[in-house]
Amino acid sequence: MLHTARISVASLLALLFFYSCKNDPKDQSTNSTPKLDTIQEVAVSKVGAATFLVTGGTINWSGKKSIGDGHSGTINVEKGELLVNQNQLINGKIILDMHSITVSDIKDAGERRDLESHLRDSDFFEADKFPKAEFVISQVLPSTNPAYNWLIVGDLTMKGKTKPVNIPVTMSIEGDKLKAQSVTFPINRTEWGVNFHSGILGTAKDKLINDNVMLSLTLEAKKN
Repeated sequence: MLHTARISVASLLALLFFYSCKNDPKDQSTNSTPKLDTIQEVAVSKVGAATFLVTGGTINWSGKKSIGDGHSGTINVEKGELLVNQNQLINGKIILDMHSITVSDIKDAGERRDLESHLRDSDFFEADKFPKAEFVISQVLPSTNPAYNWLIVGDLTMKGKTKPVNIPVTMSIEGDKLKAQSVTFPINRTEWGVNFHSGILGTAKDKLINDNVMLSLTLEAKKN
């Protein structure tokens, strides 16, 4: 029992260290990451769990240039399945439609279409070759942070590359309905091979696009 406890504490410390490094708290809507005593793993059995099907969802994204403005837009959640028991999310999978990427901050229709087409081509997300992105949930941790009540731990596969991502969300499960909304969190686009005008390529400062892309997630699901 003592050995098991040591493993559990070590695992939790590793998770918190990764979260503080991967999701920079300066880019969050809250100024502090959860303390050690505010996140505790609660084991929920899969026995008797119900499947919830995703009925709607959106990824909001924003990126900035080193000099000048940036752009923002959305990506649609195409579908997904979530396993729920005792009003708690256990695990699941969410599929993103990369062809659905839009730009929301450009008013001119032609300019907006040009940028959306560029985001879908080989400089960015290669939507024809990699039409779907997938987020697989491996762990869901409760939090007492006032900005969110759950930390969703999982792996994001995009452009054939899989990397860990943690998503802090406010989530509610009432009856046969699930709703979740995240605070803004960063991912480093270069980890998925999206390197256009990145600093890792030695891009000139006046053309540099920040490697970090800010994301937020909204999600709705219903019991199958």
